[in-house]
Amino acid sequence: MAYLFYYLILLPVSWLPLPVLYGIGRFFYWLGYRVLKYRRKVVYGNIRGSFPDWTEAQVEAQVEKFYRYFFDSLAESIKMFSISERESVIRCRVENPELLAPYTAAGKSVIIYGAHYANWEIAAISFPSQLNGATVMAIYSPLKNETLDGLTHGNRTRTGLHLVSRREVDKYFEEDPVRPAVEIFIADQSPSNAAWYKVHWTHFLNRTTSFLMGPERYAVRYDRPVFYMNLRMEKRGHYVSRLFPVTDKPRETEPGFITEKFVRQLETEIQRDPTPWLWTHRRWKRGVAPEAAAAMEGKDWVAGQYER
Repeated sequence: MAYLFYYLILLPVSWLPLPVLYGIGRFFYWLGYRVLKYRRKVVYGNIRGSFPDWTEAQVEAQVEKFYRYFFDSLAESIKMFSISERESVIRCRVENPELLAPYTAAGKSVIIYGAHYANWEIAAISFPSQLNGATVMAIYSPLKNETLDGLTHGNRTRTGLHLVSRREVDKYFEEDPVRPAVEIFIADQSPSNAAWYKVHWTHFLNRTTSFLMGPERYAVRYDRPVFYMNLRMEKRGHYVSRLFPVTDKPRETEPGFITEKFVRQLETEIQRDPTPWLWTHRRWKRGVAPEAAAAMEGKDWVAGQYER
């Protein structure tokens, strides 16, 4: 069934011109937002809590803007199943890849923090040919349907991206490949089952929020320079990515410093333009652990514990 869906529906639809896909996306925007109200309460609650000073009219306007962009991005993601590598680079360029050159030329891998902001799917396809010949690695969560997961995996890796399952990240770093790699972590997910003292607690979008410390832990343990990846939409269907250095001496930083730098960069970008962030994600669904709330009193952030 998954093969039939992929080859008879998804792939042929992806061959349609992007303006046509945007038109289809507008229909699903009307269906999902106006009729079915897909995750409407989650999106509204996330935006309302993140911008408490906004009027009700401002919140409602932002909710609608998000849904318009959300269904546009779904149309673009469908196009990614057949887009050529050349066109993907035209639609998503890296503005300053030269920042990575000194490290990759020396055979050193680097870690890049990213987020569910703008269209990260097109970035995944366009990056391998733009980052100075280094292997580009990204963490992903396998789909429950193994057939569809394999087809999606094949599409994402066809331009050279190396995917590592979130269940095998430790194994990847322990093997520590000789060839330099650009290792991308999408790091704004809500921690799942981590103990309160093992995550990073901070003030983010007007709420006490927890962040996973995995990327920081790997950066320190394996001495990886760290960058933040900013992804912005220049115009409909076109994006530009810019890299910002965080540290090239991770082992000399205080616990939590790297994660906090990522959080502040991401928050600044969301406040600049809230529309492209994934507001359907239930970022604050688990609340704040009482111990974390007590530890946060009078502090900007509390770093989790991890083996350095």
